[in-house]
Amino acid sequence: MGRPLRLEKVIQAFSPDKAIEDPRQFAGRREEIKSGIQALLSPGSFLIIYGLRGVGKSSIALQIAKIAEGDDTLPAMLKLEGLLPRKGFDFIVHYYRGDAFIRNIGDLLIRILFGDEANPSLFALTKSGEHRLEEIREILQAKGGASMGIAVEAAGSKEKVYKTYISDDLIQQFRSILGMVRRDNQHKKGGILFIIDEFDVIPDKQGFASIVKALSSEYVKFAVVGIGSTVSELISDHLSIGRQVHPIYVDRMDEYELGEILRKAEYLVGGRITFTDEAAEEIVNRSEGFPYFTHLLGRDSMRIAFEHSSPKVTLSDVQESLKKLAEGRFGILYEEMYHEAVKNSQQREILLKLFAEHPQDEIPTEEIYALAKEFGITNPSQLMKPLTSPTANRATPVLVKVRERYYRFSDPVFKVYAKLRDWKF
Repeated sequence: MGRPLRLEKVIQAFSPDKAIEDPRQFAGRREEIKSGIQALLSPGSFLIIYGLRGVGKSSIALQIAKIAEGDDTLPAMLKLEGLLPRKGFDFIVHYYRGDAFIRNIGDLLIRILFGDEANPSLFALTKSGEHRLEEIREILQAKGGASMGIAVEAAGSKEKVYKTYISDDLIQQFRSILGMVRRDNQHKKGGILFIIDEFDVIPDKQGFASIVKALSSEYVKFAVVGIGSTVSELISDHLSIGRQVHPIYVDRMDEYELGEILRKAEYLVGGRITFTDEAAEEIVNRSEGFPYFTHLLGRDSMRIAFEHSSPKVTLSDVQESLKKLAEGRFGILYEEMYHEAVKNSQQREILLKLFAEHPQDEIPTEEIYALAKEFGITNPSQLMKPLTSPTANRATPVLVKVRERYYRFSDPVFKVYAKLRDWKF
């Protein structure tokens, strides 16, 4: 008899709280990974990985980063190894995430130049190293630009902020540094790949397409990752680099792929706990194509089975997990948002739940209004303002307009919460 299963193993079999780094835990997404490999093969291509919140964009980006560095684990698992170069990829990869300290593209370039807690500065990849770093710092300070102390000393952690800007000097210095990196890293034949995750949170993206156009080459490649239903939502000026753009749209997962997440988790716990068909079906249906939910419901349901010393996750375990999520984790995150949306209107709550029950991402108001009238709401359009307007506590409204007479939830997780939550009225 082997060692007893530990709760730690159950928790580690799922990854709802962070993007997946281990290729063995990665499920599905063969076409997206294939497209990413093809982009890595194409000199000067610009990857744009986009889609709704919760569909696994960052996990895909991390796997593409691993493949770029030479890890062939996932391509082999997906039977895509035939697409890889004969000696594999050999990129230097720098992976950044947008945050409150990156307000514009000038800030982003400075972060890339001087590094952060997850990435060394570009100067660290050159033989002139610190000497060159100090030289660039002096040039930028002389121009009245940014305080390099933000990136150099604490990688964006200081509160003192200065105006940053994109100048010809900055671009030329950047290009010069990239040339030095290439010269001093002859053993790395693949080039350098810059991945900017959560690109959508950068308030001012103006000029990024010009940067990509100016700096991309057979040696330098850029990729951005962010929330958006179209490329234009993420990068408005992408047409200027149309031929370079390699878009990877991350759609919701199909049922088989969601089921694969559960099957991988069963494998990772050594088959000690498995899902009944009814339990797996309920998790997949409730997930609505979002792997985040499958990881979250799968983990919490398997934990309940573990606590009951049961080798099977049952339908009742899943239902208990859903109840706890609605009252606990989701409630803490979304209860205030729910109250702000419905306010003191029973009719508005009906309208919100009708939107939440719709199976598609892009929801036609014509269908919802027709259903609302069946519930006695004579003029549903007049109830929409609190659902489609920002509030004092929330910059993004509950529903965002996609095009004329179509809306989508700004946060798909809230859509699920609105369905799970008991009626207020």
